[in-house]
Amino acid sequence: MGVQKVIVAVNKMDAVQWDHGRFEEIEQQISSFLTTAGFQENNISFVPCSGVLGDNISRRSEDPHASWYKGHTLIEELETSEPYTHALDKPLRMTIGDVFRGGVQNPLSISGRLDAGSVQVGDQILTMPSGETAVVRSLEVDNKPSDWAVAGQNVVLNIANIDPIHLRSGDVVCRPSSPIRTITTFTSKVLAFEHLMPMQVDVHRGRLHVPGRISKLVASLDKATGEPLKKRPKIVGPGTVARIVVEMDQAVPLEAPTRIVLRAGGSTVAAGLLE
Repeated sequence: MGVQKVIVAVNKMDAVQWDHGRFEEIEQQISSFLTTAGFQENNISFVPCSGVLGDNISRRSEDPHASWYKGHTLIEELETSEPYTHALDKPLRMTIGDVFRGGVQNPLSISGRLDAGSVQVGDQILTMPSGETAVVRSLEVDNKPSDWAVAGQNVVLNIANIDPIHLRSGDVVCRPSSPIRTITTFTSKVLAFEHLMPMQVDVHRGRLHVPGRISKLVASLDKATGEPLKKRPKIVGPGTVARIVVEMDQAVPLEAPTRIVLRAGGSTVAAGLLE
């Protein structure tokens, strides 16, 4: 799913009197699980803490039983992470989370999170897959009126000149000059949670979900390097990283490196990134 670093907060240490042995037991078990899933050991860190007391969250614990821990507090550990950079300079992309009528002055509104780019009052926008355009009459960022919004913000767009029949949760808002492509098939690198084979699945991306099928298992991959281990496997086991081809029953707006989840029979069977 594109996650590189994991910080494990081991909570409720006060309930076991900051037992060092118990912490090491948890650290060993979770490290084994995460490295098996493909994470590098030097990108995994553990912080013993107590949420109810605030110990080792933002301040170091003063409990003498916790004196064995010399590492960072949880906040300090978070501060060592690489800051997430939003795609401000890329074309506008916003997945519609909800469509509603906001009142007499704003008869039609859509809400969601800006995945990329920016938008401002007066802009013409394009909704996909309908291909219909609309005009942004006004907008709100975190429920406060604003003239513009950028990637990473949660927004409400009050729009005009479009019939609500063309707007659905999961649709994507973009600019007419840089439309997102609608596709019926894609290749994805996924981590399998269950056995994968050519099979029926539901494709989920945020509020978007559409029926489809795994049509081809291209290869099983090395978790560390991404290099192919076995081409055209007949089945992929749980915990395996694989490259697969998925076909969908209808054209939907998707593009790399979107995160997708595959479900079947009510269970999540795989998750990964479009290539």
